[in-house]
Amino acid sequence: MAKFVPLKFWVTIAVYLALGLLPLLEAGILWISAKAPALAPLVADALTTRLLASLVSGLLALFLVAQGWRIVWKLPYVGHKLSEALFYDLNGTWTASLQSNYSVVEKMKDAANSTEIRFDVFDDSALPGLLERNFEVRIKQTWFRTDVEFLPNKIDPLLESKTICVEFFKAENGTKSMAWIFEAKNKRENGVRLAVTDEHTYQGAANLKLSDDGNELSGEFWQNRSWHRGLNAAGSIKLSRTSR
Repeated sequence: MAKFVPLKFWVTIAVYLALGLLPLLEAGILWISAKAPALAPLVADALTTRLLASLVSGLLALFLVAQGWRIVWKLPYVGHKLSEALFYDLNGTWTASLQSNYSVVEKMKDAANSTEIRFDVFDDSALPGLLERNFEVRIKQTWFRTDVEFLPNKIDPLLESKTICVEFFKAENGTKSMAWIFEAKNKRENGVRLAVTDEHTYQGAANLKLSDDGNELSGEFWQNRSWHRGLNAAGSIKLSRTSR
């Protein structure tokens, strides 16, 4: 998120915060002056310099570090405009639907190990259907970092996944996309070794386009799982938001 915000944005925010706080500080000075006239000069000096600077920096820290920006993104009209101008708030849970070409890879492997099975990848009628998988995904997005985590299920051997890098892009026509590099680990049930076509740890990447309403990410993914055997797969992926 931070990469889309120029320096003038922070300068403008700081100026507006200072201008907005001045009436409150002046009211405080008037109240103290009425209660304790002798302290009025000292209080006025403190409120117009140190306290003002502290309040402005504190509010900016709240906006950046303490996820205060998410409150702004939820404001009517303002949040929608910021989402369009910068990027959407992706925090929440998502459902990922994957279609992998591993079924094709596996059929090629079987044909290579057999003298009876023949398989031509250029024969469309012989191509098997794509392998379909579904995962629950959790996205945690701060101002400076985004983590995409695929959660384990009872069908796939996934043990855990972690984000190596997420980069956001915004085209001149307004189209927004996200590049994601990840690392995944597979579980070993009861000490049983993984299949020779699998690996304990592997990496992958995806290039995902964000929908206009910010509730869907879709694109292609690829990974280096068993790449040295020529068994690394790729496919399409679609993430649909289920909750914020």
